[in-house]
Amino acid sequence: MTTSESPAHRHRTRLSAAHGPAGTVCVLALAAALTGCGSDSGGDTGAPAPAAPSRSAEPSLASPTPTKPASSPSPTAVKRMKPMKPSTPAELRACADGSCTIVVTKGTEIPRADGLRAGPFTVSAVGAEGVDLSSVDASGFTSNLLGQRPDQGGPSTVNELSIAVLAIVGDTAKLRLFPAE
Repeated sequence: MTTSESPAHRHRTRLSAAHGPAGTVCVLALAAALTGCGSDSGGDTGAPAPAAPSRSAEPSLASPTPTKPASSPSPTAVKRMKPMKPSTPAELRACADGSCTIVVTKGTEIPRADGLRAGPFTVSAVGAEGVDLSSVDASGFTSNLLGQRPDQGGPSTVNELSIAVLAIVGDTAKLRLFPAE
């Protein structure tokens, strides 16, 4: 051993005497863990130490035996939202008072909320980019709500009606309509 060897290198060298494939794996794992240890003496260049085993480690003369990896719990599955069933015509008609929660797809017609001076609305797109809604009132005034998303920071408002996108799943979207405050 020379005086230029680091304490981590000396430790790896002592541990390299472990025998067999399991010992080698343990030594490599410990060597990798110890590589990042040290003091901030100002002489460190910031380059990571090599993760290769010490040159003094001798290969095992025994033939490696394939080992079955230890069983580990399966990773937690990413929760996916269940497909949503579009609202029925009766559920859509219930939105005429301006207060409902519905599931829509492209082409869905949402009735006019007369008391809130908004609508009727047509859903012109539903997808990863958001929900697009358009409305042409009796006077010919057109309202377009484009790219409406659950994470946009709040509902959109047309006259006295607020529309919030609660969720988008595939080609369906869950909307909440309610009187604007």
